[in-house]
Amino acid sequence: MERCPVCRASFKGMPVCRRCKSDLTDLITLEKQAKYRMMQAVQQLQAGNLSKARQLCSSSESLQRTDFGAALLGFLDVLVLEEKRSLEDMLWEYGKDI
Repeated sequence: MERCPVCRASFKGMPVCRRCKSDLTDLITLEKQAKYRMMQAVQQLQAGNLSKARQLCSSSESLQRTDFGAALLGFLDVLVLEEKRSLEDMLWEYGKDI
């Protein structure tokens, strides 16, 4: 969060806005959860767990949209689609031998 969503004052990392005194605790918590889920998504991608990585990335993006998250989600969509196509191709080839 770069600015207070209530008064648009620059955000200084405090749980209360310096200008309008709005409580930003819940927003800060959501932002931390989004970052944590994105970090988990990247770890799952590194481990080769594409489905779990996509689920975590999507969950993170539902809490806080970022350019990185949108790009990663698009990348994961392509990888999951390719994985599905590879599996379908493998099953097709297996079915021809029966």
